[in-house]
Amino acid sequence: MGDIPYPEGEVRERSINAILDAGLSRYRQSFWGFLSDVFHFEGLHILLPQLVVFFAACLALLGSPLGHYDLPPYMPLFILAVTPVFFKGQRYQVSEVEAATRTSGALLALARLVLAGGGALVCLTLLLGLQMWLQRSCDNMGRLVVYCLVPYLTCMTAMLALLRRSRTGSAPLCVAIAIGSVLFWRSTAIFLPWLYEASALGIWVAAVLIYSCLLAKEITYIIHANKEVKMYGVVY
Repeated sequence: MGDIPYPEGEVRERSINAILDAGLSRYRQSFWGFLSDVFHFEGLHILLPQLVVFFAACLALLGSPLGHYDLPPYMPLFILAVTPVFFKGQRYQVSEVEAATRTSGALLALARLVLAGGGALVCLTLLLGLQMWLQRSCDNMGRLVVYCLVPYLTCMTAMLALLRRSRTGSAPLCVAIAIGSVLFWRSTAIFLPWLYEASALGIWVAAVLIYSCLLAKEITYIIHANKEVKMYGVVY
């Protein structure tokens, strides 16, 4: 039985084509398409807990004599409500898998951030509207917005920083920060009412600017990581 001729030319051609194909750019889903997918699979887990916090804050406004002092302590709860979703990869030990996907873990974090931030923004707007209706006036609305932004920005910045570093125990630490913030802002409303006076507004504005810059830094990192298809959520 004769030897079967080795098709050297054909194999070489296929090998070259395979190498060239490997270097071709592949289709990547657009961010809005990916956001739609994340909303489909995780939207309920992100928005429903925030809705629960919203109704709890509404009940607090209707039944408490502290008035607008009541709102700031509820802002960290919007972060606490979405913490399980953001740290889902760590909980199930699949952070490496998320980081290695073609969409990258950064895109997943960014999509979750858009959904969580959008939900919190809608809830905050409705809460401010309820407060305005209770007061029958728009007075102090600007101050109230600043009061609410400081605790929210603080906890959101802390959560993204912990998510980026991805150390063991980041999720419990994020929960502890959120609960600690609730207790802290509740205590200030009761024992330090002067902190909510017009004379202290400069402190609040400075805090908003500082934490806005820190939050922008974390979001910028996520965006750059996604554009460069770098791994996000991995211990470096």
